[in-house]
Amino acid sequence: MEEINKNQKEQELIDLDEEGKPLSIESEIKHISSKNLKQNLIIFFTILFLYLINKMFISAKRRKVFLKFKTSEDIYYNVSEVITNFIRHNPNARIGLSYGESIEGVYKHLVDKYEKGEISFKNVSFYSFDGLCGLKKDNNQSYFYAINNTFLSKIDVQKKNIFLINEGGYMLFDYENNAEEYDDILRENPIDLQILIMGENGNIGFLDQDTDYDSYSHIVKLSPEIRKKMEKKFILLEKVPIYAITQGIKNIFDAKQIIVISIGKDKAKDIKILLNGVFTQKSPITALNKHSGKVTVYSDEEAGSLINETNKNF
Repeated sequence: MEEINKNQKEQELIDLDEEGKPLSIESEIKHISSKNLKQNLIIFFTILFLYLINKMFISAKRRKVFLKFKTSEDIYYNVSEVITNFIRHNPNARIGLSYGESIEGVYKHLVDKYEKGEISFKNVSFYSFDGLCGLKKDNNQSYFYAINNTFLSKIDVQKKNIFLINEGGYMLFDYENNAEEYDDILRENPIDLQILIMGENGNIGFLDQDTDYDSYSHIVKLSPEIRKKMEKKFILLEKVPIYAITQGIKNIFDAKQIIVISIGKDKAKDIKILLNGVFTQKSPITALNKHSGKVTVYSDEEAGSLINETNKNF
């Protein structure tokens, strides 16, 4: 009985052809080779798939970088170097500008490089990120005036390549039309390199904790706190604009590369949240964790005080 069972088991191990007959020795060898080939191919493609996934993950990590510098002046110089090199490799680049004290130093370095003949902005196009509503172009408190006065009027950019937000108008309807028209411009001309300034609570310009993360260019009603901080510049609170126009998170996502400037200890908590990979609407800057392009955060030691590493992928 044991011998019969043994024969049955051996028979079960014999491969059969399509007619149910045992394969010849040559056919058996080819059959085994075929099976081995399939198994090896499966193993090969599985390993290849895992390798590519891992490489993509590492590449994505490297595309988000945190850099910490000793002083704000170090940040201004290094950001201006990055922008200069970017334009040298992309003479027809579309650059998104922001305005505030945290970026004036960058513009000074860029103007200096232009005056020394190190860079030309002749074929570069410039776009603004936000602006205050109800201010004419010649109003020295408008973002249009500020960006032109501190940067654009001092370089060789062509007027046809300047696309700053229209802050003019008298009613909310006017401002909404301005935002819609500007958004059309951005959709036709996606930004190559967008420069952002990080504010308190992880704000990006006028994009605060109440920001709709599916938004494009739109109108923002300024909070009483923000208007109070701006009172000194306008002398009287009554003269401070009630509304602002700003690009939305979706516009930011459309930009191929992003530079974020973060200066001051009041940014430290939100920098840490960003670098930990967290995404929360309580801190708009964390939306950058979902950006598919290159993001580089430039921080001084105060803003990066909660982060040990000077250079960090996140």
